[in-house]
Amino acid sequence: MEPGQRHVKGPASPTDEEEASSNFIMNCLQIITKTLVGIIYSIYSIIHLAYITIYPVEKSLKNKVILVTGAGRGLGREMSLQLAKEGAMLVCVDINADGVKETADMINGGRTGKDAVADHYTTNVAEPNQVNELARTVEEKWGKVDVLINNAGIVASAPLMENTDEQIKRMIDVNLVSHFWMVRAFLPAMKKRNEGHIVATSSVAAFTCAANIVPYAATKYGVTGLMASLREELRVNPSNNIKFTTVHPFFLDSAPINVKHWEVKSALPIISIPQVASAAIRAIKRDEVIVTVPEILRLLMTMLWIIPQKSADFWRDTFNTKINNV
Repeated sequence: MEPGQRHVKGPASPTDEEEASSNFIMNCLQIITKTLVGIIYSIYSIIHLAYITIYPVEKSLKNKVILVTGAGRGLGREMSLQLAKEGAMLVCVDINADGVKETADMINGGRTGKDAVADHYTTNVAEPNQVNELARTVEEKWGKVDVLINNAGIVASAPLMENTDEQIKRMIDVNLVSHFWMVRAFLPAMKKRNEGHIVATSSVAAFTCAANIVPYAATKYGVTGLMASLREELRVNPSNNIKFTTVHPFFLDSAPINVKHWEVKSALPIISIPQVASAAIRAIKRDEVIVTVPEILRLLMTMLWIIPQKSADFWRDTFNTKINNV
């Protein structure tokens, strides 16, 4: 420095501590802002839900091509029959050839050829090759599938160690893995059209726990997780128009189909197959993401996850839902 010149200091650089403190404050402000926006949006969503519950908007299923697996009897058959009354065209699928043909015949009521509104296919949905062949055949004949209802399932009860390896594998393949094969076979065409609706029959068992149905409950947890994650995967695309609905029924009264899978003892009333079918179809028409039958069970099951474990066990014991193998 030359004589007579003054040294002028430049602006001080922020220290690492100051920069970290500044970043922390900014992050806190962002979190607070997002939280406030989230609270406001949640309040709006609750008000909107109440409004559409009172004044629902339902889409028409008339002339929609709807594929139902497990349509040979029980819930699958009842959904198919009720959907036909909505004016839909049914593609009934089941491993039981006689049962699925009977369902289609019930819908068609003697109509054949172009006048028939239901078709039937004998398919093992746990086998990916058969599922892919089904998709090719159905899309060649019907052009597209508007609504895919993955309903096929095996119901059985026994203590875990009394299940054979084959029984466990079979239940997982049919109740859970088949959903992957069906979705992978039919989703590409839906994505190409950016239109469609995928429905899965899960169970209230996916929200709680019960003895003697370990493999069954595990598959229903899996189905619920599959549907939620797949919806999230497609939701990343803001223009996505493919809908998802997961149905969680309480234990069904199997008397109408003369098949007793288990003995259920519960303080809560057992629900009927037509009741679940009606609730599922209503949810499809309203594009509901989750439907529980009865609806109050969703709230009750959520509370069991929140309260301490000892309290949850107390309430389970109080309502005393027990499942015994038959």
